[in-house]
Amino acid sequence: MQMSEGGLNALTKPFEGCKLTAYRCPAGILTIGYGHTSAAGAPEVKEGMTITQEDANRILAADMVKFENDVKSLVKVELTQHQFDVLVDFCYNAGKGNLASSTLLKCVNAGQFEKVPTELQKWTRGGGKVLPGLVRRRNAESEWWTTGGKPIEEQEHRATPDTPPTKTMADSKQGNTALATSALGVAGAAKTLTSNAQDYVGQAQSANDLFTQIQSLLSNTTFDMFAIIVLCGVAIWYFRSKHLEEHGV
Repeated sequence: MQMSEGGLNALTKPFEGCKLTAYRCPAGILTIGYGHTSAAGAPEVKEGMTITQEDANRILAADMVKFENDVKSLVKVELTQHQFDVLVDFCYNAGKGNLASSTLLKCVNAGQFEKVPTELQKWTRGGGKVLPGLVRRRNAESEWWTTGGKPIEEQEHRATPDTPPTKTMADSKQGNTALATSALGVAGAAKTLTSNAQDYVGQAQSANDLFTQIQSLLSNTTFDMFAIIVLCGVAIWYFRSKHLEEHGV
C-alpha cells in the first residue's frame, strides 16, 4: 500500500507547503521542499540551499517511501486506504519515533479506530506551544480518517433530511379555499356576462324591430304621398323666404 494521490493533495502537500529555498520550521529545524529535513534522509538540508520544483517532487516521492515503510512496520492491523494515508502523513510530520511511542498507535493496533481522531488532537505542539497550522493539520487528518477521504460537503449533503413531498393546491386547506373562491368568482363573472349579453340581444332585437317598422312604413303608398306633399310644402316655404330676403317683398 502507498500513500494515495488524494492523501498527498489533501494532507501532506498543502500543510507542508513547498519552499525551494532552505528555511527553519517553527521548531527550528532546517527544511526544504515539501517539509523535507535531513532526518528523512538525502539530501542533507543546509543553510542557503536551493532546489527546483522537480527536485522537490522527487524528494517528496523518496521521502514517502520511507514513511510508508515505517507505518507498515509499526501497524499490525489491516487499514483502509484513507487510514493508511493519515498515519503516513502523521509519521511524515511527527516522525517514526513519536508514532511508535504514541497512544495513537496503540489504539490503531487495538482496533479502536474511533479513538484515533481524539489521539491525533494531542499532537498540535511545536517548540513547546500550540501551533495553529498543526491544529488545522490534525483536524484535516481526523476528517480524512473519519469520512474516508470524502469532502465534508458531500457528507453534509447526504445527511440532509429528505425534502418533504410538495403539496398541490388540492392537498391543502388554503388551496381548497382559494380554489373555491376562484370558482365563485368565475361563476359570478359568467353570470354578469350572460346578463349583459341578454341586454345586448334585447337592444339589438329592438333596433331590428324599429328598422322593420320603418321599412314597412316606407313601402306604404299613402305614407309616400304624404311625405311628398310635406317635402313640396317645405320647398315652397324655403323659396318664398329666400325671395323675400332678396327683394324685400
